[in-house]
Amino acid sequence: MLEILSQNQIKQIHEASIEILEKIGITFYHDMALKIFKENGANVDGKEVKIPEDLVKEALSNAPHEFIWYARDSKHNLYIDNSKVYYSGIYGHPFVLDMKDDRRRKALLKDVEEITKITDALENIHAAGGMIVEPSDVPPEVSHVYVYLSMLKNTRKCILGHAYGVKARDCIEMAEIVLGGYEVLLKKPFIATLINPTSPLQYGTEMIEGLLFYVKHNQPVIITPLIQAGGTGPATLAGLLAQQNAEFLAGLTLAELVQPKAPVIYGTASTIMDARTGIPCAGAPEAGLICVATTQLAHYYGLPSRVSGGLTDSKIPDIQAGYEKALTCLLASLAKPNLVLHAAGSLEYYLTASAVQLIIDNEILGWISRVLSGIDVTPESLAFDVIKNAKEIGHFLTQKHTLKHFMQEFWIPKITDRHPWFVWKSKGSKDLVKKAKEEAEKILKEHEPLPLDKDILKGLNEFIKQVETREQRLVKSKNHF
Repeated sequence: MLEILSQNQIKQIHEASIEILEKIGITFYHDMALKIFKENGANVDGKEVKIPEDLVKEALSNAPHEFIWYARDSKHNLYIDNSKVYYSGIYGHPFVLDMKDDRRRKALLKDVEEITKITDALENIHAAGGMIVEPSDVPPEVSHVYVYLSMLKNTRKCILGHAYGVKARDCIEMAEIVLGGYEVLLKKPFIATLINPTSPLQYGTEMIEGLLFYVKHNQPVIITPLIQAGGTGPATLAGLLAQQNAEFLAGLTLAELVQPKAPVIYGTASTIMDARTGIPCAGAPEAGLICVATTQLAHYYGLPSRVSGGLTDSKIPDIQAGYEKALTCLLASLAKPNLVLHAAGSLEYYLTASAVQLIIDNEILGWISRVLSGIDVTPESLAFDVIKNAKEIGHFLTQKHTLKHFMQEFWIPKITDRHPWFVWKSKGSKDLVKKAKEEAEKILKEHEPLPLDKDILKGLNEFIKQVETREQRLVKSKNHF
């Protein structure tokens, strides 16, 4: 397990975070949140909340160390217990790199279907992501329910829902329809969401409403500061980590005050800001360091963790995308977080989704997963008798041990080329992007996701009609005034 902080450094960051909470405080733009903090002994002045260490300690003691994140198909349940690193698809990209003509365009609802369907078929991606893209061909006030429905129809894997206000409630109600009611949902963490503080040291109204909806239904919240070092946080990584930790602990404390034992994951999407452009950098080495340090802090608290990995600042699937994605994801994975979000399919920071890149990233994740599995040392794997026999015949090729372990021990890539030059030439001299595009097209043509039950699908469609009616009334009401 990779560690970059000593235990003493972790304690220093924790203590600095507590000092921030007690002396500087966090701004909460939500009356109910302010009331909850005040009733539990926090110092509330207007919208500013100074949180005492005792409240933080109580929240940490209440938060579960592990839980099961249930999928539509139990074979794809995620056991959030530090036994495995899981990889997830993307969340909330406004643009798509079109697979047919390589044009960057606004995302459409069909992109949700296609990317989710491909994700469902890929063996190294364990969760489908959530709100995959922001479709421009659906009214924004109802796009969340159409996106969630499309994802439910096209994957058996775990999905994240919308986090904002009433949209969070809509996604939770859809999850209830899928599982069979409120009581079932309470017992099964099924739909997680991202809760992002507004750095520095603020929580917005809609994010707090989303947090409250999810924790009251016992659904996982991934509290994820997205700090830009030098912009919305200190330029020093230690200072950024202290601020990020304070923002996370504030959200955790609220969640556990509202619903003790609520499943909370410590997340990060923090990185640096390029001083030359003012633009945040997804593929920077500092982003990887922040992921490792955040995972260490989560381990220190005994909490599940989520990091960002497999990200790039490149606009297309090229060499820059390859090295930034591989290095940031490998660095993050070696720290052993529970979940790596945006692990596959993302380009240009968090802006552009790509089905072709999704296929390439699945290959990278297979490579990394093999590294994480390590080397198994047993009498069988030490192979004394096999070596003895090979000495006599001069090779290992015909031995049963070799045939058995070829498939068990070695990672076999799908689109990576390992042929000699003349074989590669005879097969059309295809580069990785061309092969990834062909694989994506093949999956879209051949893969059949597990269908939703007809009654469940009917219930979801009826619910969407209700949401559309509600939003139309709101529009009319606003126009009237």
